Amino acid sequence: MDTVGFSMSAMVPALSGMPHYNTDGYGSHLYVPWWMWDKHKDLNFPRGYHIEVGGGYGMPGVGSFTGVVNRTEGYGVRMKQAIRDEYGTSVGLSGRGEMIPNEDSYCEIDPDMKDKFGIPVLRFHWKWSDHELNQAVHARKTFAALFEAMGGTVRPGQDFEPANSIQNPGYIIHEVGGAIIGDDPKKSVCNQWNQTWDVKNLFLTDGAPFASNADKNPTLTIMALAWRACDRLVEEAKKGNL
Repeated sequence: MDTVGFSMSAMVPALSGMPHYNTDGYGSHLYVPWWMWDKHKDLNFPRGYHIEVGGGYGMPGVGSFTGVVNRTEGYGVRMKQAIRDEYGTSVGLSGRGEMIPNEDSYCEIDPDMKDKFGIPVLRFHWKWSDHELNQAVHARKTFAALFEAMGGTVRPGQDFEPANSIQNPGYIIHEVGGAIIGDDPKKSVCNQWNQTWDVKNLFLTDGAPFASNADKNPTLTIMALAWRACDRLVEEAKKGNL
C-alpha cells in the first residue's frame, strides 16, 4: 500500500505586487488535517486525506518562469515585468490520503525470475481502487473551490478525471503492507506483536505489517511498533518460547 497523492496549483492575483522577501527557513509547508471524519455517509470513499500548502519566494531556477513566458506577449522589459509580477503569486495544494487494502495489490514469489544468487525474487501487483480514485477527485475539486474562494486562477490543463487526479503509485514513497498484522493466520502474516505466524522467532519491524496506510508519514508508527515488538521478543525469549 502507498500514501495516495494529488496536487493542484493556482495563481492568486491578490499576492501580485507584494514586496519580495526571503522565505527560506519558514518550513516546507503548512498542514490542514482531515476535517470530514463525521461526513463519510455523504462521501463515495472511506477514510480521508490531509492538505499541504506550499508557496513563497523560492530560489528561481531553470524553467521557473516557463508559464509566465508562455502567457505573456512580447519580450525585454515587458517580459521581465511580467515575471516580477507573477513571482511568488503561485500557491500549491498537495493532498496525502489513506489507501486501504484491496485484493489486486499484493506480492508473491516470482515463478521465473531469480536474483544473482539464484534466489526467487518478489513480484509486486498494484492497483488503485475506486476508494482512492474517488478520494483524489474529491480532493482536487476541494482544492479548486479553495482557490476560487481566494480569488485565484487555477492553472490551465486541469481536469477531474480519476486517472488524471491521482499520482502514480510509489510517488510518495510511503509504501507499507505486504505482510499485514491480523488475528487469523489464514488472512495475515503476523500476529498483533509483529511476530510471523509460521516462524515464531521472526518479528517484522518495518512497515510490512501495516494493515492500512494512513495519510501521515509512517516512520513514527514503525518505530513504535518495532519497540513494542522488541519488548515482546525479549519477554518470549526469557520464557523459552522462541
